Amino acid sequence: MKNVDSLLQRKCQSVRSTNHSLIINIAPVKDSLTTSSCAEDEWDVPYVVHLWPSVLLRNLLPYQITYSVEGNGNKYDTLQEGCSAQIHNAVLDQTKLDLQLLNYLDQNWRSEYHIKSNLPDISFTTFHCVTELDKTELDIGVHVTYTTGQMIIEIHSPYWMVNKTGRMLQYKADGIHRKHPPDYKQPLLFSFQPKNFRQNNKVQLRVTDSELSDQFSLDTVGSHGSVKCKSHKKEYQVGVTINNSSFNITRIVTFTPFFMISNRSKYTLEVAEEGKEKWIPIVLQQCIPFWPENDANKLLVRVENSDLPPKKINFDQQENCLLLHLDNKLGGIAVDVNLTEHSTVITFSNYHDGAAPFLLINHTKEEIIEYGQSSLSELEDCLQPNKAVLYTWADPTGSRKLKWRCGNRTEEISPKEDKMEILSVDSRKAVYLMSFYEGLQRIVLITEDENVFKLTYESVKAELAEQEIVLSLQDVGISLVNNYTKQEVSYIGITSSDVVWETKPKKKSRWRPMSVKQIDKLEQEFRDYSELSPSENKIVELESNVLVCLTPNGMNMKIQQPNEIPIRRNYLPALKVEYSSSAHQKSFRIQIYRIQIQNQIPGAIFPFVFYPIKPPKSITLDSAPKPFTDVSIVMRTAGHSQISHIKYFKVLIQEMDLRLDLGFLYAVVEFFTQTDVPSDQELELFKKDVESLQEELMSVSSMDTSQISLYEYFHISPIKLHLSFSLSTGGEDSNKEERKNELIPFQSLNLLLKSIGATLTDVQDIVFKLAFFELRYHFCTTQQLQSAVIRHYSKQAIKQMYILILGLDVLGNPFGFIRGLSEGVEAFFYEPYQGAIQGPEEFIEGMALGFKALVGGAVGGLAGAASRITGAMAKGVAAITMDEDYQQKRREAMNKQPTGLREGITRGGKGLVSGFVSGITGIVTKPIRGAQEEGAAGFFKGVGKGLVGAVARPTGGIIDMASSTFQGIKKVADSSEDVISLRPPRFFGEDGVIRPYRLRDGTGSQMLQVKKMKDKFLTNI
Repeated sequence: MKNVDSLLQRKCQSVRSTNHSLIINIAPVKDSLTTSSCAEDEWDVPYVVHLWPSVLLRNLLPYQITYSVEGNGNKYDTLQEGCSAQIHNAVLDQTKLDLQLLNYLDQNWRSEYHIKSNLPDISFTTFHCVTELDKTELDIGVHVTYTTGQMIIEIHSPYWMVNKTGRMLQYKADGIHRKHPPDYKQPLLFSFQPKNFRQNNKVQLRVTDSELSDQFSLDTVGSHGSVKCKSHKKEYQVGVTINNSSFNITRIVTFTPFFMISNRSKYTLEVAEEGKEKWIPIVLQQCIPFWPENDANKLLVRVENSDLPPKKINFDQQENCLLLHLDNKLGGIAVDVNLTEHSTVITFSNYHDGAAPFLLINHTKEEIIEYGQSSLSELEDCLQPNKAVLYTWADPTGSRKLKWRCGNRTEEISPKEDKMEILSVDSRKAVYLMSFYEGLQRIVLITEDENVFKLTYESVKAELAEQEIVLSLQDVGISLVNNYTKQEVSYIGITSSDVVWETKPKKKSRWRPMSVKQIDKLEQEFRDYSELSPSENKIVELESNVLVCLTPNGMNMKIQQPNEIPIRRNYLPALKVEYSSSAHQKSFRIQIYRIQIQNQIPGAIFPFVFYPIKPPKSITLDSAPKPFTDVSIVMRTAGHSQISHIKYFKVLIQEMDLRLDLGFLYAVVEFFTQTDVPSDQELELFKKDVESLQEELMSVSSMDTSQISLYEYFHISPIKLHLSFSLSTGGEDSNKEERKNELIPFQSLNLLLKSIGATLTDVQDIVFKLAFFELRYHFCTTQQLQSAVIRHYSKQAIKQMYILILGLDVLGNPFGFIRGLSEGVEAFFYEPYQGAIQGPEEFIEGMALGFKALVGGAVGGLAGAASRITGAMAKGVAAITMDEDYQQKRREAMNKQPTGLREGITRGGKGLVSGFVSGITGIVTKPIRGAQEEGAAGFFKGVGKGLVGAVARPTGGIIDMASSTFQGIKKVADSSEDVISLRPPRFFGEDGVIRPYRLRDGTGSQMLQVKKMKDKFLTNI
């Protein structure tokens, strides 16, 4: 056993035949568990001996392949899709494999592959069509992994192209031209030329007889978009979805019609584009592609064999249950238009309760009410006394307001507005108007009965709390300890604020913090006053004509002029949970003041993993301190309906910084058992990949049967995240290379990047700006809402990652899909600190006083939002091979934030490396040019149509990620304060027992660690 931890290879000859042999790779490894529990001199050291076949061949193509080892006669073995086979007689640098790809494009293909050592991770082998008539070549990828025991060869295609358009597609790239028939349901295997593999490859698309589209990338996994192809008749628009396969080295690119029409109603429908005579039938449960020929974006729909005139709808606007009135015999059908970046799905479904925009009730004795759509020249119908009628729009493309007349009074009602009014219909008579939701249905009630009005008003009005529960925690700390390695990995602290001064205005039940400027001045005055050990009250001038009375014991302090208002010295708790309820309402508020996650591993690259970023003082001086996370919810529980009615749901999250290095990730992963994916599970995942390709268009809009809720106002703030990532581990890590291979998520990411010709490198202070998510008067299930929120933020993050870190082009807008205000969902960006949130009591008080709650005040109108949107700017970063300790010091210096614009630009370009390594120049040009030019002016006009500044592709080991520096977004000297450590790492004694934390022990241990690292660094120099 002298060759422990090394590889032995033995050849076993067949007894029966000299032509057949068996090659076994032997890897002996010490049994460390048994060895540690016994003394070596007592008995022999035990070993575990691993036996491996020399080569493992995996078929990662969605087609069968056969293989034969050279010299094995014409004996071919079949390898099914996703399966593996052990080749026991393969010898590196000697054996050749004869490969055949079966029944691809109704042909068989053949290639010869040489099994060699020292091959690149990903190479290509060329398959030729077996029939002599067709000389077409097919490049197929080969991913090779050399492990301790064997060589793994994975046959794959870089891209699976899936055509669900029903049209002939053609893909064109440099030297590559492939046709994809409309009736070919299997994926087309696509690859760029092997010589161009590590370049930023792009492809062009042709649909039927169209021209070629603009170039687009196929490598941005997880992104969606659309591609336009012009022809002489019309413009074809195709949706493109790029997903990763379960085995990471193949991208699945699905092409679908951008416009699709789905019929879930009980009728056979016919549709036609406005101005066209061709009617297209759609039977029940059918989903068909739709290819518009003009830009009117209007669709006509009718029931087959019906004499009714067709209804007209817009399909370029989001629709959430628009009811089309047919007649009294057929009833109505509901239309939903769902707009996404890669598709527009028009769905027709049966009428259901609440589908009509209004239930109009005439609860008067004699009055006749005329009503109709406000955009029509005349009112459509009249409603007799003590009658009710369901109403939907006569012209679905017209205005969305209901006009009604009673006596000499004419009014308009919006379906997205509650009303409680007393109206005079003539000089002697008044009626009560009420517009409110009951379940899914908006009810418009007109009555003369004051009691009915009072009862209805009581059930729908905002109410002050009758019962209230408040839970506050001053500080919360969580210590993450690995007791096997005797190391504290991380400390998570949820902390309260510094001292704040609060006021309690008259008629208000709650204390409110003063502005930061006032707090700073009062606190300084109070400290100066307290140091003198006073016995008398003191009057100080806070602002011009604002006098404050301070007291020696801090009790009964107040503002004396201009109005007498009590004040107190307090703090904002780390965690505060409030719950209040009344007869018809419940409300919740959750506030987390600050979260800080520390990396407690000695010598960490980034000591602070996560923390909120303090905004510049120039912004915060005139506003009160804000918690990191603030959630405010108001729910209505009135009426007979079981539908949840959320009147107000708002989440504000402040700007934050996330800094990760591999050492910290390794330490966190060690808490969980890491096992390889079993081979049978790999096969299951592969089969799911193939099955997903066979899905019909109908599955695009599946139905959700869970409980539906009404969200009157739902808003999650933008997320602004600064990301830094280091590939170094920091500290002392002897198993660094070994652990790098064990980290499965890291392996997957590296494999994905490797398959697109990119490499993972260090990044420093990349800024992600994810636009806010908002709904108004929207019906959806909890599952639908969760999916929409996750999709909204994750898609933006993925696209911005490709642009900012890898320099790839993406389909669509990296700042999310922008929709107009009227369609219910908007996506814009504003600086998180400028967001405003109302607590439940403020929201309810505002409504109770008769004011319409200004719930959208966070952005102060679109003009205000547009002015606050900034470009995503990333500082340059260099990955250079240096001495490990030297590199550690360089990175620690990089962690300190630049204090001003000049220093920021210098660091962003060349300052990251020029201070330590001479001779690196030329990467400063982009950030300087971006700072000098007018880059921001045209970036986000109107409603936020944005383009991200160009960033360079990784080249020569240096990534220049400097996009244009936007004018007006400058880091001034007071913009950031250094983050302070919550506490030193926990100290462990020799026995490794976890004891209650002692600050003294932790501080001493940290000092010794720092001294030890300094001594080591000086020794190396």
